[in-house]
Amino acid sequence: MDYGIKRIIVTALVPKAARHKGKTGGISRLAEILKRFHNQYGFNIVLVSSERIYADYLNENGVSVEFKFVKSSLKFKSLLGLCIKSTLILIKSFFVLNLDFLESKNEKVIVYASSDLFWEVIPAFFFKIKKKKIEWIQVIHHIYPDWKRRPGKKIESFFGFYLQRLSFWMIRKKADKIIILNSVVKKDLMIMGFPENKIFVSSNGIDAGYFENTGKTESAYDGIFLGRLSHSKGIVDLIEIWDGVCQEVPEAKLGIIGGGSSEAKSFLKKKINSFGLEKKVVLLGFLGDKKAYPILKSGKVFLFPSHEEGWGIAIAEAMACGLPVVSWDLPVFKEIFENYTVQIKENDIRLFSKKVVELLKHDTLREKAGMDGKEFIKKYSWDSVAAKELEIISL
Repeated sequence: MDYGIKRIIVTALVPKAARHKGKTGGISRLAEILKRFHNQYGFNIVLVSSERIYADYLNENGVSVEFKFVKSSLKFKSLLGLCIKSTLILIKSFFVLNLDFLESKNEKVIVYASSDLFWEVIPAFFFKIKKKKIEWIQVIHHIYPDWKRRPGKKIESFFGFYLQRLSFWMIRKKADKIIILNSVVKKDLMIMGFPENKIFVSSNGIDAGYFENTGKTESAYDGIFLGRLSHSKGIVDLIEIWDGVCQEVPEAKLGIIGGGSSEAKSFLKKKINSFGLEKKVVLLGFLGDKKAYPILKSGKVFLFPSHEEGWGIAIAEAMACGLPVVSWDLPVFKEIFENYTVQIKENDIRLFSKKVVELLKHDTLREKAGMDGKEFIKKYSWDSVAAKELEIISL
C-alpha cells in the first residue's frame, strides 16, 4: 500500500549534562516503531541527533538509519547556562546543516519528534519554519507536575517544568499532529489550549514472544526494580518500602536495575545505609536487555513506586516476564493495566510493603497474579501500535 510517505525524519537531541547511561522508555518505543516503519512499510529513516549512540542503538535493533549529526552538547555547571548556550549552538548548527533531506517533490516528508523534550522539539520546530510543506508529528509522553510538588531537586524540577511549557508553546504553534499515550494527557492538553482535532491517542507495546523466549538466571531476587534512578521514579519510597518488607520477611533481597547520575547513586546508597539494608538491597546498575531481562524473569515481585509515568513500559516488561506488579495508583495505570496490577494509594508506604509481603508469602497468589498479568499484557503489541501510528500519520 502506498502511504505517500518517502522518508521520516526523527529528532533525538540530548545535552550531555542531561543524559545518563542507559536507554529510556521513549528510546525503546522509538526503536520498536521505526523498526516496523522501515522493515514492514519501507520508509527511509533519517536520524537528526547530537549523539551517535542513538543511531547505533537503532541499528542494533534492526533499523537502518541515515545519520545527520547536529552539534548541541556541551557541559555546563549552570542549568541556565546549559539551556542558553546549547540553544545557541543548536540554532547555529541548523543554519549550516544541509536541509536537502527535507525536500521531496511527489511524496510528503514526516518529521517525527519522539518526545516533548525541549532538545527534540527545537529541531522539529525549526524544520517546520524552514519547510512549511513537511508534516510535524509530535509525541508527548506525560506532563510534568507542578515543580514545587515534584520529588527531587527543586531547581531541576523548575527548569524541567518550564522547558516543557516552552516545548508545548512550539508544539501548539506548529505541530500538525500530536500523539499521546493515554487519555489523561489528552484532557490536560485540551485544558492547556491544544486543539482536540490535532490530538490522537496511541499506546506503547510489548514483544511478548521475546520475553517468552528469554531464559532465567541463577541470581534470583525477591523484589525487582527496573528504571532510571531518579526521585520521580520513587527511589526514596523504594528503600522505605523494602525496609517494611524486611521487617516481615528478614531474608528478602531487592535487586535494583537502572542507571542514573552519580549524585542519584550516591544518594541511594546513603538511603540504603541509613536503614541498615546493605545486605538486603543490591544495586545492579545499568544492564543491557540480555542481562537485565533474565534477572527480571527470575524475580518474584516487581516494585515500581514511580510518581509520574506516561504509560509504564517497565511494568509491561515485568508482566511479560510473569511477575506480579505493585505500583502507586497513578490514573494512567488504571487505564492501561486495568486490574492486572496491584495499585496502592500514592505515598502509603506501609500498605505498599504489606502487599509485597503478601505476595512473597503466598506462592499460589503470586503465581496466579503473574500468569494473569502475562496473558493480559499480550494485548499490547508493537505491530498494532506501529500500524495505528501510521494510520494517524497518513490521515
